[in-house]
Amino acid sequence: MENYLQTYQCLDNQSNVANTYLKLGRIYQAWSKYTQAISYYQQSRDLYEQLGLETDVADLWGWVSTAYRDWGKHKQAIEYRQNYLQIYQRLDNQPNTAFAYLHLGMIYQVWGKHAQAISYYQQSRNLYEQLEQEKNVASLWGCISAVYCNCGKYEQAIDCWQNSLQINQRLDNQSNIALANFNLGHIYQEWDNYEQAIFYYQQSLEVYKQLGREKDVANQLSRLASSYKNLKNYKKAIYYNQQSYDLHFSLGDNKSVATRHRRLAYTQSLLARNLEDKTQAFDLLAQAEQNIHQAIQINTTGAYTKNLAYDYIILSLLISERLRLLPSNDSSLQERIAQFEENYNTGLSYFEELGQTVDKADQVLDIARAYLEVGALENLDKAEQLAQESLNIFQEYNRCKLEASAHKLLGEIYLKRRERNHDNAEAIATQFLTESLQIYRALDLHEKATELEKLLSTSGK
Repeated sequence: MENYLQTYQCLDNQSNVANTYLKLGRIYQAWSKYTQAISYYQQSRDLYEQLGLETDVADLWGWVSTAYRDWGKHKQAIEYRQNYLQIYQRLDNQPNTAFAYLHLGMIYQVWGKHAQAISYYQQSRNLYEQLEQEKNVASLWGCISAVYCNCGKYEQAIDCWQNSLQINQRLDNQSNIALANFNLGHIYQEWDNYEQAIFYYQQSLEVYKQLGREKDVANQLSRLASSYKNLKNYKKAIYYNQQSYDLHFSLGDNKSVATRHRRLAYTQSLLARNLEDKTQAFDLLAQAEQNIHQAIQINTTGAYTKNLAYDYIILSLLISERLRLLPSNDSSLQERIAQFEENYNTGLSYFEELGQTVDKADQVLDIARAYLEVGALENLDKAEQLAQESLNIFQEYNRCKLEASAHKLLGEIYLKRRERNHDNAEAIATQFLTESLQIYRALDLHEKATELEKLLSTSGK
């Protein structure tokens, strides 16, 4: 691409130079190198301005906005998308105005501003309805559903995707029917209704098979694996993950192959935790570590930064599982503790670099739990600090289900403090656990609410 740029510059072909800057920006954005991406987008935009190509200028404002959105810089993303919107409103271009509303909704959604996100999605949907673009109307129902799912309004989320599904069934759009079934499965999984999630994932899987879309088939197999993992049927989860891995491998999809290695590793670690035979558990952890190192190797080679962020967190958690099994006098304890800390800090630094605030906080919660539960790592102050940091993020971004998880973990930390006879520990534990229970009840998550009720019954003893 750089060679094309030099050629067009030598020929003084400004239009093609601008287009090449745009393509370079897209490459760097896909590579999660946002500073370089934005620099190229701005150079492209400047050239289009000089050429008087107003719609191209607007489109470049849009690309700058998406780069800032992916980078987690929401205010800048909003500002540049508003520039895009203003140009197309002035040109009375209704399709692109609807498109701008869609992207403003997406930015507010990832920012956790649910009311604004729904408002913009609805404006986009209404415009597409006026334009009689039913396929886009169906897509907007899906976008609105995603916001409801994020804030734990699962029934409304399902209703929205059912609206989308009905439109696509009327249009006989098999690809989007498969997508709707997948998303219905996702909502039911978020709602902890795993059997229903499996039903919809299987519906989606069958349509993708009929369409011959093998990559999507592989992805649905992974979703089935995730649901079985949630059901704590780890052997079946491993089976579906392996099927997904095999298909991605046959397609030469290295990035997805690396993801499957990581998910296999994590599921193997969960199975190891539930094995009574320590020898079998250590063998399974060895397989898991081999999988995660293969994931890291592929993602390092491909510079898949977000994948690497998750890889290093999982590697850290695998080390914590090994520490859970090792005797207290094992000579390798200190070295492994250092590896645990080094790897999770590497993972968190990648999340920080990418601007993935909520994802980072979600992973921090797992690290905090390791500091609570693993004897060799036990550090209640550290666990509380990390859990509180995550809680603050979840509250800021309105992630109710994750907020409940953070409250629960903080309650468990104070239950442990109570065992150490810390002042007021029982009262503080009860407060955190009660807050968690209230959220789970509001979200209609019965199993998690029942678990909290049991914990609360122990906090009073």
